[in-house]
Amino acid sequence: MCKVNIIIYTCLLIASVSAKAQEARSLWVGAELNIPFSKKIKASVAPEVRFANGESQLDEFLIDANARLRVSRLFEPQLSYRFYRFYDYPGRFFTGNRFSVGIRSSVKIERFRLVNLLRYQHQLINRYDYGYTIEVRRALRERLRLSYNIRRTKLEPYVQAEIAYDFTKGRNYEFYRFRLRAGFDYPIPKRSSLEVFFQLQDKLNTSNPLRTYTLGIYYNFDLVRNI
Repeated sequence: MCKVNIIIYTCLLIASVSAKAQEARSLWVGAELNIPFSKKIKASVAPEVRFANGESQLDEFLIDANARLRVSRLFEPQLSYRFYRFYDYPGRFFTGNRFSVGIRSSVKIERFRLVNLLRYQHQLINRYDYGYTIEVRRALRERLRLSYNIRRTKLEPYVQAEIAYDFTKGRNYEFYRFRLRAGFDYPIPKRSSLEVFFQLQDKLNTSNPLRTYTLGIYYNFDLVRNI
């Protein structure tokens, strides 16, 4: 019942945002190296660049590192770290560090796979305008992904939704972002795959609502080790 109420609330927020939101477009391009240390422990490293303003301006550069322990399909704790550098104005940039801890769960029903990721993240943003300051942000995020393996093909389309809740000290405790994504994964030779998606993102509970349309292209490579 709680999740149903959250979904209804989110849909109402999206409807209200879409009526008055400004719009933007972006392009995300990245690569990911997956490293298995054992049958239960896996890690990955993923650099990424993001472009804004019609894919003509570099908006953000980031590197993600992730480690995951597979206890069971329903319980996979994971740790993540992200370093990122982003731009607010031409010629002005800021850097940040993000630490995350989460639980990943997955269920497979015939050719469908449902994956849920619930995580807490702690961000440290280094700002250099009007002196040096460190801004601290805390958030809880949940992401749900449903994929389907098409029979007799390698194509695996998916839909994904994510909601983010801000509970930073001194700020309003509220939902601040919603993402809806549709895309596909396609295996290519030599332990690689290509992911392409289209994403809609809404800023919630703000006096300046913004809807961003994103095209994403990612290359994934699985490192094979004798384990």
